[in-house]
Amino acid sequence: MRNSLNKKPAIRQEPRRLKTRAALLAAGLKLLAEQSIDRVSIDDIVQHAGVAKGSFFNHFADKGELASAIAMKIRIGVEVNIAAANRDVADPALRVARGISTFVQFAFTQRLAAKSFARVYTSNIGGTQPLNAGVRSDVALGIVEKRFPLTSTEAGVVCVTGSAQGLLASIITNNPNRDEAVALSIDVLTVLLAGFGVDPNEARYLSGATALSLIV
Repeated sequence: MRNSLNKKPAIRQEPRRLKTRAALLAAGLKLLAEQSIDRVSIDDIVQHAGVAKGSFFNHFADKGELASAIAMKIRIGVEVNIAAANRDVADPALRVARGISTFVQFAFTQRLAAKSFARVYTSNIGGTQPLNAGVRSDVALGIVEKRFPLTSTEAGVVCVTGSAQGLLASIITNNPNRDEAVALSIDVLTVLLAGFGVDPNEARYLSGATALSLIV
């Protein structure tokens, strides 16, 4: 009887624990959109989250761990959207264009999350990063099918992720309207795909059709 009673509080506390973690993540997201992590204190985070300071350390070792969790959650969400956008799309060039356009759509419509992401997530350029598996697969397929006459999958991944991050930074900094975001995306995608070996006219066509349909 005693053992059974001892187990019940842990079960009841789980929803509260999840709620506290969600509040901390939401507070961190908002604060990191406004200023760098160096200028955000744990006291600021718990105050905005409306939780006790001790609760912070039940979930995160420090600010850096919270920031990483925020960035990872955002990136996973974006990857889910990219996978949905590329469902049933076979052409690797089109997949790359649609992936970047989906990332631009995220940056354009979710400015708060995009600003936080840009401040704290700096490790996603590179072919070996686990969350770049989709990009790596698309580039590798393009090489195998001779769609991309590249000699290095890693180089292709760096170009794709670098282009995506560059577009993100431009949107955050310049706050373009939808037409401006689309125009910039078309130009960047055209340069990227043409650099990958796609015929320039086709690169322009794919870029335009993709950006216009996915950036809304």
